Amino acid sequence: MPHQAGRLGRQHAPHRRATVEWLDLAARWAPAATLATLAMAATLVAGCGSTRSPAPAASTARPPVLLDGASLHLPLDRYLLGPRESATVAQAYRTLLAQCTRRFGLPDPRPRPVTSDQPATLNERRYGITDAALAATAGYRVSKPRPTSIPPTPAGSATTPDPRTLDILTGRHAGTVDGRPIPDGGCSGEAKRRLNAGAPAGTDPDLAQRLSQTSYFAAGRDGRVQEVLRAWSACMRTHGLRYSSPLTAAADPRFRTGPVSATETAVAATDIACKRQTNLVGVWFSVESELQRPGLAANRNALERIRQTNQIQLKVARSLGLG
Repeated sequence: MPHQAGRLGRQHAPHRRATVEWLDLAARWAPAATLATLAMAATLVAGCGSTRSPAPAASTARPPVLLDGASLHLPLDRYLLGPRESATVAQAYRTLLAQCTRRFGLPDPRPRPVTSDQPATLNERRYGITDAALAATAGYRVSKPRPTSIPPTPAGSATTPDPRTLDILTGRHAGTVDGRPIPDGGCSGEAKRRLNAGAPAGTDPDLAQRLSQTSYFAAGRDGRVQEVLRAWSACMRTHGLRYSSPLTAAADPRFRTGPVSATETAVAATDIACKRQTNLVGVWFSVESELQRPGLAANRNALERIRQTNQIQLKVARSLGLG
């Protein structure tokens, strides 16, 4: 929401106390994250009992037997940044943003903690857990939880941001700070331009992600996937476990926080064994691959522009010593 503030005067410098955590404010103007798997999974969990869609008549091939989610490559993956690439590009944006704000006297933000608690590939957990060795120690977690200590929040970090700090970040009000003109779109705009320098014009950066989300939801509603989900659920019931899908098992509140229990690792092991028995991953992957191809063919040129933009962003990140 816009602040009621006047133009920046030449002699006004931003208040440091109000800008300790300014980078969090800038997040709303950062490039959109390309990985929405958790949100997609949550929505599919809620819809697992919906009316199934008929399987397309043209598909008669037997699906391949697959289990390892990390090794899967969907047709649209070529146009998406992986989790680690997305993190690298986001860090590049923050670095470019800080280079700009530093010129206006804003202090550098506290470094964000580096975490390995994310999937290594786009599809590692798209259809639930598949790594039996990891599940034996981490259950449904991406990695085994480690004791952590949360650093104290610095005094003043929750202070209402100085309006001039927002002006520097967003460029909402033209002006100068100590004689330095605010760039078009603020430091956020400058960082985005530098990150995308040389990228094709007219690129819809979210197209590949939207198509990927659409195929994910559509595959979950497909009759073939619904059938294999019922087979997986029946397999789990033979072990005394009642879950409608692997995603509801992963969402079990007992397995979300705290130490990994013997119950969690046992359920996770059974989950993967039932995936293997029913070929759930092979069926789900095959159906979604089939559903992605028409959208890819219809948008090939636009997707190619996204792929080129992704490569340019990664090149910029490498030039900053990232990735």
